[in-house]
Amino acid sequence: MQQFLRGELERIASRPTMANWLQSVRERKSAAASRVSTADILDARDADRA
Repeated sequence: MQQFLRGELERIASRPTMANWLQSVRERKSAAASRVSTADILDARDADRA
């Protein structure tokens, strides 16, 4: 049981903080030159449902 708990604590502690994770997402979004509109996303979703 102690080994399991230690492993879980190490796994949880190794995750980035929410602030770091959000910063990483923002950086990746800025680096990607493509933008997809909401309408395009919904159109693609609806096309699969027809």
